[in-house]
Amino acid sequence: MTLLKFIRTISIIGLFAGLATAAPSSVERTPDKSFALAKRATCTPVSAGNSGIDDSPAIRDAISSCGAGGTIVIPQGVTYAIRSSVDFKGCTGCIFNIEGTLKASDDLDYWYYHSEIFLMSGVKGATVQSLLGTGVIDGNGQNAYDIFATNSSLKRPALYSIKGGSTSIIIKNIHLKNPPGIFFYAGGGSSNIKFASLYLTAASKSSYEPKNTDGFDIWDASYVAITDTTVSNQDDCVAFKAGCNYVTVTNIKCTGSHGLSVGSLGKSYGAVDTVKNIYVDGADMVTSAKAVGIKIYPGGPNHGSAIVSNVTWANVVVDASDYAVQLGGCYGETDAYCASYPSTAQFTDINLINFSGKTSAHYEPTTSEVTCPAGACHVSFTGYSVLSPLGTSKVICTKNGGTITGITCSSS
Repeated sequence: MTLLKFIRTISIIGLFAGLATAAPSSVERTPDKSFALAKRATCTPVSAGNSGIDDSPAIRDAISSCGAGGTIVIPQGVTYAIRSSVDFKGCTGCIFNIEGTLKASDDLDYWYYHSEIFLMSGVKGATVQSLLGTGVIDGNGQNAYDIFATNSSLKRPALYSIKGGSTSIIIKNIHLKNPPGIFFYAGGGSSNIKFASLYLTAASKSSYEPKNTDGFDIWDASYVAITDTTVSNQDDCVAFKAGCNYVTVTNIKCTGSHGLSVGSLGKSYGAVDTVKNIYVDGADMVTSAKAVGIKIYPGGPNHGSAIVSNVTWANVVVDASDYAVQLGGCYGETDAYCASYPSTAQFTDINLINFSGKTSAHYEPTTSEVTCPAGACHVSFTGYSVLSPLGTSKVICTKNGGTITGITCSSS
């Protein structure tokens, strides 16, 4: 038992009258005067109020006590020091209300050996939310940004991981800021995950910018939805990674990112990575390296292949992003290597619908670039009206025997 305690409130039908004279208890019990079904148990972990003292054990105890269908409350105006990983083990149908702040330590010696700060593994039903809109999860990543600038081998944890076949997970109406690495990981066969009304920001106070701060990395997870979300970061806004299936993204704004990206795929020799059934509708892409894209490694002795199928990006507004669309098969290697070992990946049913706005001047007059892999390729544009700052637009295409429709292609 930890020195940090929590308050637990349970409403139960027919409490024994003798409890009124019982010895004092750390659990406050209140009768349900309406004689209805028992209400949810509620636990409020008590913070030590000291950033040097770990509040994670108290939170873990609260989850253990109230996780089976109960509610855990992080109260408004209170900051909890997260100096060790918070595991949601024991949460089944639980509600975790964050109205205050959960702030991770910057102890990179500890986090070096832990792959996430908040973990859901094997969780069957959980809602993490802020009812008041005041909840903050602070990754406190500045130390990681500064050290990674001179030590690129530094291991940094994800801010939040969902894995181990977790299902029926909802995370909504929370501000997440400054992760040491990525914001969200979803994979491990997890399914039925909804991210809604989230605000993700990564910013540095030094000259060293945050690195690898992907907003959402969706791996082997299915039926994932991201809605009404804003992301300001320095890497992929959403990355559709190997194994993801049935993912929808609606009404998202991404600033400073590497875009809404499939991949990277086909890195490992002998592997055939798959991404399928992706639908994006409504994206505002501001000052990004690209608005949308597919990143594929070439073939040859160093890499594998990939199959990307039934992917749609629709109603995308480009605002000073370098490319509107960048689909390619030469990721992570030199042009010479890619010429010798072109990708054998397959792009099928890739749809780009109603793209508008203006790119940056970085590649003007080019606004998009599409390179088909040698395996198979069918890419369709509909309603493409993106312009460069010059008021013109050029789309560079390399078909490699595939088809690119709905756009006038230029060879260079």
